[in-house]
Amino acid sequence: MHPLITELTLDGDPKLLHERRGTTFFKVGDTALKITDGLMAGREGQVLAALGADHYRAHGRYGDGTWLTMRWIDGTSLWDALEPAHRGDNTPTLRRSILTAAAKAAEALADLHAAGWTHGDLQPDHVVFENGAVRIIDLACAQGPVAVPFYAHRGGLAHTTAPEVAALILGTTDHITTTPESDVWSLTASMFWAWTRTPPTDYRDPWGRRPDLLADTAAGRRRDLTLERPWPFPAFEGALLAGLAREPGQRPSACALAQLLHAATTELDGPLRSSLDAS
Repeated sequence: MHPLITELTLDGDPKLLHERRGTTFFKVGDTALKITDGLMAGREGQVLAALGADHYRAHGRYGDGTWLTMRWIDGTSLWDALEPAHRGDNTPTLRRSILTAAAKAAEALADLHAAGWTHGDLQPDHVVFENGAVRIIDLACAQGPVAVPFYAHRGGLAHTTAPEVAALILGTTDHITTTPESDVWSLTASMFWAWTRTPPTDYRDPWGRRPDLLADTAAGRRRDLTLERPWPFPAFEGALLAGLAREPGQRPSACALAQLLHAATTELDGPLRSSLDAS
């Protein structure tokens, strides 16, 4: 048992879920405990507190590192929510479920942006559906209006890094300010990845080093969605392509993306439903 579990008097059987790159993650009863060697767990705690997140509990320092406790979120990730499509399912019910999940994810991101924050590292596992609510998690990289400990942000996961951010990572050594537009690209890339099971960038070497992957994204190399999709789904694919526009100004806002997806859901009950069934 980690000594911090005893020190915090957490109640429950501790289960170690993750331990790498200086981050240790436990589930202790109904509590999630994150411990980092540096400031990031505590920084995430301050972001959650500033946002008034109802699953936030506490955070603090531990030696040279920090810790964060949250209510355990018992939900389904965006990755798992789209998994039925890869079992061969292709029904109006599933199509509606995919569009609804995607729209709610976009709404949750729009709420984060409306509060003045950007996420900075959206991935398919950072969007979780819990009892009808959507949780955007892992906010350690978030940037917003409240003063939290500074660190030099150099981007998140390569597979969901927006082209303009990829170019900055490669072209500078400076701190990178995240934007709502780059978050929209990252969320849409997460949807593309969960839908097709492959990231949207057409890498020259999928197993290459991170700088090589980012260079392909910055250059606008894009996979052909029609070759990667599990089955044709124009209503969803149109939203994906809009959110993955190379130029930030050509992307819809998170709110507009949610409206686009909700409109597509409504159209499933109209003429579009017949055309989708036929495809």
